[in-house]
Amino acid sequence: MGKSSHIQGRKGNKFSQHLRGVNLEQVLIVAIDAAKLHQKALICNYFGDIIVKPFFFSVNRDGIQSLCDRIKQAEKDCNAVRIFLGIEATGHYYEDIVRILGQHGYDVQIINPYTTKEERASALNWCKTDDLDLVAIAHAIVGNKATETKLPEGKYRELLTLTRARRSEVRKRSSLRMEIRGIMDVIWREFQGFSPDDHHKPIKTKIFSDMWGKSSLFFMKYSPHPSMVLALGEQGIRESSRKHNLKIRSSTIQKLLHAANQALSRPKEELAAELLLLSMKLEDLERYDQKICRLECEIESVLLQTDGKLLLSIPGIAVVTAAEAYAEMGDVSQYENPHQIIKKAGTNPVVIQSGGGKGYYGSISKQGNDHLRFVVYTAGKSLSLHNTDLHPFYERLKEKGKHARKIHIAMGNKFLKIAFAMLRDKKPFLSQNVQKQYADEMNKKLKYHSIANHLMAS
Repeated sequence: MGKSSHIQGRKGNKFSQHLRGVNLEQVLIVAIDAAKLHQKALICNYFGDIIVKPFFFSVNRDGIQSLCDRIKQAEKDCNAVRIFLGIEATGHYYEDIVRILGQHGYDVQIINPYTTKEERASALNWCKTDDLDLVAIAHAIVGNKATETKLPEGKYRELLTLTRARRSEVRKRSSLRMEIRGIMDVIWREFQGFSPDDHHKPIKTKIFSDMWGKSSLFFMKYSPHPSMVLALGEQGIRESSRKHNLKIRSSTIQKLLHAANQALSRPKEELAAELLLLSMKLEDLERYDQKICRLECEIESVLLQTDGKLLLSIPGIAVVTAAEAYAEMGDVSQYENPHQIIKKAGTNPVVIQSGGGKGYYGSISKQGNDHLRFVVYTAGKSLSLHNTDLHPFYERLKEKGKHARKIHIAMGNKFLKIAFAMLRDKKPFLSQNVQKQYADEMNKKLKYHSIANHLMAS
């Protein structure tokens, strides 16, 4: 339950302070259900007595002003001394309403859609209408079940937009790469790897170590069919390598020619459709690469303008991971301890205890920001591999027989604790290697910019 004497902890204690000693009939509850075009609101008192029946309003100057006028009129009619506003976090449609109402002096509590779903279910009501949603939101406000009260602003919002856009593009690129692999299987199965004839075991030999490296992409673009590689010959491949700076090794050339000579591919003329499709997909892949590079450059630039650059001093944490963590956590001053961030990520283990027993930890709750949860896992995986300072912690978990995924989550939670302390105190990572230069550690991770020592001091 924590150190607070309230059953809802510090959050409940803060909420009760607003209500203590106040006539609850003078407490207004404003529930707002956001949508793309037709927003709806309901105004009632703390006991649920309806003051203003559900009404529609638009998200424009006149619509917001109409909502504010209704709130002020209800405030006047009830002699209200407290007003609580809540809105369901529906897509991105709620953000403008929260932002504009904030400019009008109202703090709007943001409610997770799953909370309103549970509120409807608790009333044994499986119907879903706008009015029922408003009632559920009102119940959530009365029960102090909101998750946040502030939207990310400034550099936080900018990094949030850029990092989420990059992740979306990376996932699209991954899907496209799978499509290209499928097309290459039809054109030339052995291009992605073959089994040597002199082995009696299922051993795979790759021609190119990286399917998406410069050399592999060059041949997929200009010589995707085995007959085209054979037409080049060893001398032609070497000339192409020198001309286009491919740096192809002799062993790679031999494997490429061997795979081409042994291929059972259809004649090139019968694969005209696949070759055209491959060419188009490779053009799309090039565009995705360019967009991702452009986003990464901008992410790096914005990150260096924030305290988030301190996270780059942690060995194993690269630019994108640092930017995602900094943006998804938000301003650390809104947290009292790092466990609140862990809970926000939903990577806190579920405690199961009953009947006076000792209890045990179950799986993680997964009740939180799934974007931050993704960052926790990827950061933990990277730290497990590349951070020597945290290696003893990793080894202890491994000796206990923990599964790799559980170790990565635990390492990610450790990262959140470290990041919280660093950003709170505005200090870089304290490595056990006293000779480590933080500026050097940060500089080696930057692709498009450099950072001077005086930036660390700032």
